[in-house]
Amino acid sequence: MNYEFSYYDPKDFDAVEEMILRSYSWEYPIFGLSRFEFCSGLHPRFTGVPRALERGAGVFRKDGKMIACAINEVSAGGDAFFLFESKDASQDEELIEQMIFFVQTGMSQVEANGTTRFVKLRVPEWNTVLIKKAREHCFVKEDWSESTLLKMIDEPDPDTDLPPGYRYADGTETPDFFLSNAHMASFNYSLDRRKDAEGAFHDLRKMKSYNPKFDLCILDPLGRPVAMAILWYREGMPYCELEPLGVAWWERRKKLGTKILNEAFRRLRAVYPECKGMTGGEQPFYEKIGYQACGKNRIYAWKTEIYPSWEARSECMDYRKGM
Repeated sequence: MNYEFSYYDPKDFDAVEEMILRSYSWEYPIFGLSRFEFCSGLHPRFTGVPRALERGAGVFRKDGKMIACAINEVSAGGDAFFLFESKDASQDEELIEQMIFFVQTGMSQVEANGTTRFVKLRVPEWNTVLIKKAREHCFVKEDWSESTLLKMIDEPDPDTDLPPGYRYADGTETPDFFLSNAHMASFNYSLDRRKDAEGAFHDLRKMKSYNPKFDLCILDPLGRPVAMAILWYREGMPYCELEPLGVAWWERRKKLGTKILNEAFRRLRAVYPECKGMTGGEQPFYEKIGYQACGKNRIYAWKTEIYPSWEARSECMDYRKGM
């Protein structure tokens, strides 16, 4: 079976997203709707790597139909994810072989030493075919994993009450820099580190599934944003997804994180009553408030040393043997 390859084109956005949405029927996708749209909207200006998908993601088609995509987080971090149009496609060894070769040659990054090239592939535990092929091509399982943390919610009256003087404000009211300021205060960086964070959040708000009513900030008595949360949802999804959540460092231990999650979900549930749950990050905070790990994904890393062609140590290297 011959597959046609092309680099990702912005015109592929809808087809890639349709693959992602279909995947909820057979797995807890590690590269779900929120990861795709959040990374696509925020990362180009936030990380300073423009056109990271166009230059570093690959699309595979058969007879003109998109069958799979090897994708990154719209950045240059060396992370790779495989998307498939069906569970059957995810078991196609020929397709997987081509995708792995592209990941090694087209998505790998170089470490600071200037010679070590690496890529880290997320592999769901259920996909034993992909695990087998990754091992055959010199990928090694690392000692950490990623899971989807999910909370199914059926609370008629969740705690959303804020301290006196604090209030909620959604994306119809807050300017872009309220998001970037809240994010900066939550993840402890400063303006010199992310000079165009405001522009990055402006772009994020233009994404297809972004809904300003589910983009919440908590404003303090001075009117400053001190917490933020954005929920992502499309009809037909079994749950909504959170990305990101942040609370300013000086406002922690007031349960603002829990309260803004409850309020955001309450607002989304009022519009989409069929939505029964919400994802969170893989952190102790979420486990403490009732989230459970689902759909474990292993990380398989591939590394090789690439030496400058003019150096003597490069003369005896057959790089294809390590692939």
